[in-house]
Amino acid sequence: MRPYRLSIVASEDPYPSYRAFRDRDPAHYSPPEDVWVLTRYKDVEDAFRDWRTWSSGRRGNLLNDMPERIGRTLGTTDPPDHRFARGLVEKTFTRRTVERLSAKIDGLAAKLAGEARERRRIEMVRDISAPFNASILGAMFGLPEQDFLRLRRWLDDFFLREEGAVGEETPQARAMRNLSRYLDSVAGDRLERPSDDLMSMMLRADAGGRKLSREQVVITTMTFLTAGFESTNNLFTNLAHALALHQAVYRRVRRRPELVPDFVEEGMRWDAAAQGFVRCPTRDVAMHGKTIPAGAQVLLHIGSANRDERVFPDPDRLEIDRQRKRHLGFGKGIHFCVGAPLARLMAQSLFERLLGASRVWEVDLDGASRVETPNFRGFSVLPLRIREG
Repeated sequence: MRPYRLSIVASEDPYPSYRAFRDRDPAHYSPPEDVWVLTRYKDVEDAFRDWRTWSSGRRGNLLNDMPERIGRTLGTTDPPDHRFARGLVEKTFTRRTVERLSAKIDGLAAKLAGEARERRRIEMVRDISAPFNASILGAMFGLPEQDFLRLRRWLDDFFLREEGAVGEETPQARAMRNLSRYLDSVAGDRLERPSDDLMSMMLRADAGGRKLSREQVVITTMTFLTAGFESTNNLFTNLAHALALHQAVYRRVRRRPELVPDFVEEGMRWDAAAQGFVRCPTRDVAMHGKTIPAGAQVLLHIGSANRDERVFPDPDRLEIDRQRKRHLGFGKGIHFCVGAPLARLMAQSLFERLLGASRVWEVDLDGASRVETPNFRGFSVLPLRIREG
């Protein structure tokens, strides 16, 4: 078999290749990328659950992760540090936090859908995803919408894995530096003038006299913003693309909006926004006749696991009535996505409103562009025609 390449995630249809890896080489080593790739559901799920063997704190959770991130974010730490930090974050980012945003989310979704109906032809990222995220994530952290939209370039660049010119910063390192500087300034302001936003609450949160440091709050906020923007943008564009490819599903869900939550869950399984995260074995691991050495970079391939026919019958079919909904789109185990309830609510509200505003749903793939990051799959540009008929 040809070795796994990071660029496959941005291809039009990588799923037949994923199937080949599952069938023929489920514990695959790619010499050109220097990464091991686990592609079967059980292997990926087991590794997510077993943090003692599969560490997030040794090499980070993104492919070729930046040393500046490792050990400083929720996604790049192991217990006990992870348990302490997550406990304080969960004190502030609660179900009630999401519920308080519900009216704002639905109102904004209705507004954006109405504007889309009037325009008839929109660009999904520019006209829907970016302003939706700017308003909701900005409200959560008390950031002005105009600031959030200005930060978008840094949020996009954060997940790139490009080599910089000799003597120059890489785009991702520059993005992290700029985001850190901006958010540190915001944190300083919150310490002087606390508010009811999540950054203020994280700065105040206390666990037996132990608190998050200012740096930890800045890094955690950065993680929320980058992961929140990238994941939900890719979720929204992948769902829009899936509806265009499956007109029968589109017509059914439009007629029966109560099916939108099922469509969102199945869409996350069928074309996962987060295609995989890295773990590092703390010991040699024997698997499928091979030995993955301690210290290796291992990609737990969510995109492939979610299409594993050993778990999901007829996995390449988008089936909203599917009984087994245990996809890995939000991860598993101690690193299960803290923002999952918010992402689900945003997606469900947005698509209920967009579907209610349409009788035609078509994407222009000739004018579309995919994101080019090795961990995420979605579109950076997705023209969409949406009108009443």
